[in-house]
Amino acid sequence: MSADPDKSRLLKHVRMITEELLKSTKSRKISIKLRTLLRYAYVSYIRRTTNLNTIRGLVPRIKPPPRFTNQYFYRDIEDMLRRNFKVSIETRRQFRYVTIYKT
Repeated sequence: MSADPDKSRLLKHVRMITEELLKSTKSRKISIKLRTLLRYAYVSYIRRTTNLNTIRGLVPRIKPPPRFTNQYFYRDIEDMLRRNFKVSIETRRQFRYVTIYKT
């Protein structure tokens, strides 16, 4: 795990946002880009909210800094998701997609 406290806090927000997404959906699975999930979590971290409507409105205006948008941090996110949720991760059209299953 990373030593940077911001990274660990952001990983907690990724987990909270994933839980919110699972809570708010009616379907048994969600497929989302890993990059989108990171951007949702970053907006949630900056604005201190887990309201998905607010987060979706702010995502186009708030971009995560480069220290969070690299393959190493994405790998940390994937590891955290595998440990805490039932997920499958695949590459589609040059993007990493996470399919999260409701349990």
